[in-house]
Amino acid sequence: MNMFHVGNQWMFFVFETMRQDFDASTVTINLAEGANIAFALNETNTDCMDTLNCTISEISMALVTAISKMTVDEQSIYGEISDEEWESIRFTKQEKQYEILMYMKEYLKTNSKCASCAKWRFETAITWGKSQQNRQFRTAPTRDARNQNFEFVDIGYWSPLLGFVCQELTFPHIAQHFRNITMDIVTMHNPPWQILTKNSHGVIVEHKGITLEILKELSRALNFSYYLHEAKTYDDEFPLNQSTNESDELLGSMTYGIPYRVVEMVQGNQFFMAAVAATVEDPDKKAFNYTQPVSVQKYSFITRQPDEVSRIYLFTAPFTTETWGCLVGIIFLTAPMLYAINRLAPLQELQIHGLSSVKSCFWYIFGALLQQGGMYLPRADSGRLVVGFWWIVVIVLVTTYCGNLVAFLTFPKFQPGVDYLNQLHRHTEISQYGLRNGTFFEKYVQRTTRDDFKQYVAKAIIYNNGQGEDIEAVKDGQRINIDWRINLQLVVQQHFERDKECRFALGKESFVDEQIALIVPSQSAYLHLINQHIDRMFRMGFIERWHRTNLPSADKCNGKSILRQITNHKVNMDDMQGCFLVLLLGFILAVFVGCIEYWFYRLYVQSDSRKPTVFTN
Repeated sequence: MNMFHVGNQWMFFVFETMRQDFDASTVTINLAEGANIAFALNETNTDCMDTLNCTISEISMALVTAISKMTVDEQSIYGEISDEEWESIRFTKQEKQYEILMYMKEYLKTNSKCASCAKWRFETAITWGKSQQNRQFRTAPTRDARNQNFEFVDIGYWSPLLGFVCQELTFPHIAQHFRNITMDIVTMHNPPWQILTKNSHGVIVEHKGITLEILKELSRALNFSYYLHEAKTYDDEFPLNQSTNESDELLGSMTYGIPYRVVEMVQGNQFFMAAVAATVEDPDKKAFNYTQPVSVQKYSFITRQPDEVSRIYLFTAPFTTETWGCLVGIIFLTAPMLYAINRLAPLQELQIHGLSSVKSCFWYIFGALLQQGGMYLPRADSGRLVVGFWWIVVIVLVTTYCGNLVAFLTFPKFQPGVDYLNQLHRHTEISQYGLRNGTFFEKYVQRTTRDDFKQYVAKAIIYNNGQGEDIEAVKDGQRINIDWRINLQLVVQQHFERDKECRFALGKESFVDEQIALIVPSQSAYLHLINQHIDRMFRMGFIERWHRTNLPSADKCNGKSILRQITNHKVNMDDMQGCFLVLLLGFILAVFVGCIEYWFYRLYVQSDSRKPTVFTN
């Protein structure tokens, strides 16, 4: 019924009179390690003749003798000191109770003759980790944790004379867990999950990483030591942590493909657990068990960072095309309105000579728009109302334009990029799709309903090394790669530290949650216990802290970094080229108008002056 496990404690009382050489292993031969079991054995001497009245008589005599001795001791002290001193040093009720019990035990040890034949002996089983302790004594490892290697120790006895006297806890594993035995742990080098540092002799001298930090905390909480065994994934000529070409290595790591050597070593129940990060996939079909997930990794994609929108037309950006059109329209509408009101003034002295033509009114309105004011002010109240309300419009327009222009100078605008995977069909310039070999994403696509995932995998180039990754094509905007988001962050950090600029962008979309867990043998009795402590580490924030320490952070080229760049932004030539373009446009228009004026002067003014004057009588 699977009722013997690390979470239960069983005490069996054997009422029959047993021999001194009782072998508890005969009834625990089929129990798996991890069971908490103890026996209470009846060792009463059947030949002893005793009665209840005799026992009551002895205990009563012991109580009277203890009280009498206690009273004599107090009187001897009380007669030598004052009442105030006695009140300060006298025994409390609890201390008196303890002293009386001690006197009673001393009396019964020397004078008891009635109940000495009644006795119960207690022994407990030391079961946790016995397959690890006894593995070196077995000629061949067994796949079954059920064995006869339990160690039974006497923890104490009970008798009517002294009650329960114990030298050991009844269930020592509940409080002491593995009692500081040494466990064999298999691991492998796979940064940032497992980082192994070796000396010149190939001996592991330092280990760190997320899973190994979890192992350290488990060893402290469950009270065991451990010895790390490294599982080689290649031949001895090519260890896992070496490469023939370091420049061709891929950044980051994957956990989907578990080396067969690790599975083989865990499968035989030779190791307490495998401190390796492994992707949780089809637990029912595996020859081992997964622990509770210790991390969830998401996939994303990396592309070229979108270029900034050209700022050559920056000075037209604050207003839309419709706003500019309306502004030009009201200028051409206000100038004739001002001319008409000035011309139709009823009194000659109310008409201003400087506003006597539409051209003069136009330049007056245009100069007011540039906040240059005007040389003339209408004398008629109707003209002053037109000019006054025009200045209100100018104040609103100029204030809005200046404020938006500062915002456009400070915050750059980028071209549309690839934020979500289903937007790829809009970017025809991306012609290559990349995917790291041996990822969980490939397996996930086989059972997903998302068409964009399936189309991507169908077109993807599977790569195993840095050359196949072709990050330069990504930088040129011709390629997109899918990988773990933390692996892509490593790529961004590396190129940012080298080039001192952000050349890549990560997608806003994160997809395919890949759960990462540790591995324990399929017959392990401690899976539930390990999961409890992993859950406790989550609640205490330890695992989150180890993630921040070991996994790459997103502080390179992210939103906060860009905000800092904007805060420290200096206006450069790209920002001001539009300003010089406006000035150049003014020069061109001035030359063009000057040519028209010159042409008009030559053709009309001079030709009129050369015509002969005819005088008539």
